[in-house]
Amino acid sequence: TCIVHQAPAFGDDDHRVCLAHGVVERDGRGLFCPVDDDGCFTSEVPDYAGQHVKKAEKDIREQLKKEGKLVFSGSEVHNYPHCWRSDTPLIYKAQPSWFIKVEDVRDRLLTNIESTRWVPPFVKEKRFHNWLSEARDWCVSRSRYWGTPIP
Repeated sequence: TCIVHQAPAFGDDDHRVCLAHGVVERDGRGLFCPVDDDGCFTSEVPDYAGQHVKKAEKDIREQLKKEGKLVFSGSEVHNYPHCWRSDTPLIYKAQPSWFIKVEDVRDRLLTNIESTRWVPPFVKEKRFHNWLSEARDWCVSRSRYWGTPIP
């Protein structure tokens, strides 16, 4: 048994879990994102406003311990994304984005692949079908450095 926090503004898995359980809405209602574009806490977290989230971790742990709210403090070894250029840790953060509503037409897409001749056939029956059957809404906007900016 363990306690796991969910931060839907900071990771795809957390966001999906929170959507499934009504914590946040697809339109963004309920999404709390107190981190600015530089990775620092905003005034919504007054005790740590202006501090970089990674540098504030130790202080947050100490505050929780002092207040008797820390159940356990330990390290879990897992993969964490880093910038390929600077090797600094990356922060997943929800951004306003444009999406194509693939989930709304998923059934039609699956029906339509049947009328297409595929070479080799297993691409239709396995690879493409499997991908489409799990397809989620497609983000077509990206940040200025990784794609085409959309106004």
